[in-house]
Amino acid sequence: MTAEFQHPETHLLQADVRTVASLLSAAADLTLVVDGNDVIDDLSHNLDQASSGGIAAWRGQPVESVVRGSSRPVLKKMLRSAREGDPATRFDVNHLLEGERDLPVQYSAFSVGGGQTVLLGRDLRVVAELQSRLLVNRQSLERNTRNQRQAEAHYRLLFETASEAIVIVDAVSGKIREANPRAAAILGFANAGLSGRKLSALFQKHQQADVQAMLAGVLASGTPVTLDLSGGQDDRGLTLAAELFRAGDLRLIMVRVSQPDAASGREAESDLGLDAIVRNAAEGILLTDEQGKVLWANESFLGLAGVPLAAHVVGRAFGDFFQWSGIEQDVLLQNVRMHGRVQAFAGTVKGANGQTTDVDLSAVAMLDRSPPGYGFVIRQLSPEGARQGRGNSDLTRTAENLVEMIGRVPMKDLVRDTTDVIEKMCIEAALNLTGNNRASAARVLGLSRQALYLKMNRFGIASDE
Repeated sequence: MTAEFQHPETHLLQADVRTVASLLSAAADLTLVVDGNDVIDDLSHNLDQASSGGIAAWRGQPVESVVRGSSRPVLKKMLRSAREGDPATRFDVNHLLEGERDLPVQYSAFSVGGGQTVLLGRDLRVVAELQSRLLVNRQSLERNTRNQRQAEAHYRLLFETASEAIVIVDAVSGKIREANPRAAAILGFANAGLSGRKLSALFQKHQQADVQAMLAGVLASGTPVTLDLSGGQDDRGLTLAAELFRAGDLRLIMVRVSQPDAASGREAESDLGLDAIVRNAAEGILLTDEQGKVLWANESFLGLAGVPLAAHVVGRAFGDFFQWSGIEQDVLLQNVRMHGRVQAFAGTVKGANGQTTDVDLSAVAMLDRSPPGYGFVIRQLSPEGARQGRGNSDLTRTAENLVEMIGRVPMKDLVRDTTDVIEKMCIEAALNLTGNNRASAARVLGLSRQALYLKMNRFGIASDE
């Protein structure tokens, strides 16, 4: 917002030419007087000696010759606007100094008659330096945040896959903050059901006082304490080993829960009649029921999906582990039902930590077994095969199977899912084009950054910006 003098003819009437020139020189860091042919007639500046080298030689040169090529369209627009009498507007121009150095200047242009235009400029180097520092600090913050997230993901993976049963307890309240799946299985609770419960409440009444005394002893002494709960009415034969540690300002107790017969219990897993070749196959193998709920998965599939334990897969819909639309899953299952088997169905496995892997799926119907269901073999594509095979496969596969789905799926669902495939492909192409720069990708796609983030989350697209 600007405000101009209301009565300059009254208050500035006595100002002579030299006074006006002094005012212009004092008001601006760099002042240029440009004639009607865009040649610099005169200039003044208040720049330091290190920055002003060569500026005096600009007199008599075309003004375009002293600015960067990228700034010339802005310069022309500024001069044209001033000569046409448009309201004063600020324009950012980059000058070229000796030694290929830049001098960013913000100009306001005024026509003073006789074909001459006065450019009043403010040195923007301090602003540019502050912006540069802000950008460096922001990038450093983003790197630190990314490293922290990676460390948290590594901790979470180690915690959940540890063979030991571990419970993290608040030292003051005695309430459980975290427990890994192994501890939940030994204690006989769902993993999510342990958080917020008192550790002592998980045991029989005659054992609760001992558990509370153990926690109090660890907190008071700071030394590890072991409690044997075997014998009595509790036939689990548990042993608790508690140790105090700090996490910032929090005082926490790590309790290791051990069970003498745990090793034999782990070996007594259900046998689905699969031989060692299937269990140890390099390809991922899934068995599902007719509704697509996972019944069994081998180790190779767990590795592809980034899932530490088979228990985290069993009972979930197999489509949860693939990056595709609902129509693609329907097409795959429909073809398996109709033909008994499907080969080379392209897909992408989405891992628990955001990574994706291009794969080929083969499926077979197993309707004569109990319970009836399907078997899937998932083969990871090599990087060369992924580049050659993916391309427009999502769109092509949707188009090829569109006719088969007519009559089985409402048309609005067909149109919606096909549109989703196209949107996803455009976002992935924009991210590849811009080197995973989300801000640039959003500009390429004509979206706001927030809209791009929402669509990436919707389609399960990960980026390492």
